[in-house]
Amino acid sequence: MAIANKGSSDHPPQPRIEDEESDRRWDKNRVETFSDAVFAIAITLLVLDIRVPEGLPHLGKELAHEWPSYLAYVTSFLTVGGVWIAHHRASRRLRFFDPTLMRLNLLLLLTTAFLPFPTGILAEALRAPEHTAETAVLLYGATVLVIEVVLQALTHYARSQATRGPESEVASEGLWHRGWLTPSLLGYFVAICIGLVGFPKIGAVLYLLLAIPGVLLIQVHRRPLQSNTPA
Repeated sequence: MAIANKGSSDHPPQPRIEDEESDRRWDKNRVETFSDAVFAIAITLLVLDIRVPEGLPHLGKELAHEWPSYLAYVTSFLTVGGVWIAHHRASRRLRFFDPTLMRLNLLLLLTTAFLPFPTGILAEALRAPEHTAETAVLLYGATVLVIEVVLQALTHYARSQATRGPESEVASEGLWHRGWLTPSLLGYFVAICIGLVGFPKIGAVLYLLLAIPGVLLIQVHRRPLQSNTPA
């Protein structure tokens, strides 16, 4: 009997399936906290491109001269705000982040954190000749276009993961229908083209108009979570 016990102890314990699964899952609260911090930093950095006027005797004129900075700031603020809202909507039904979601999330944070750079360039270029502004409009548009593509990918993947969980019955609700939550890919493409054909200021204004729905229309098409089945 002693020999049998010794032989059985020579075999190392097999890793449990639960442990392997947990290694591929990231805590949702930590991921959301980190993401919120990146969004907050990115949205705060935008204000640094608004310069304090130098000539106080002509303060009104100097403030009016800064209109490109105001336009770029509000546009990017609404853009980041819309991305943050959509990110919250996408993750609220998840129980954890898997490796694919983690990669998409990091890519979204990468592109969003980059946005203050083209925002500053756009503000400066709108004061310059038209051909200079065209390049800035292209850079800004390409950046927000990539952000939108990554956000769409993350949202659709998060939706597919949520439908596998116990709360899958809410996956088809308006909370998941994001077509009205963020600017459309087509809208950004049109704005880029308008800016490149000689109307960069119009393209910049279109970026602002495209960013508004992501923040102001977050309640549209929302359905109640309660069942409509009569008691």
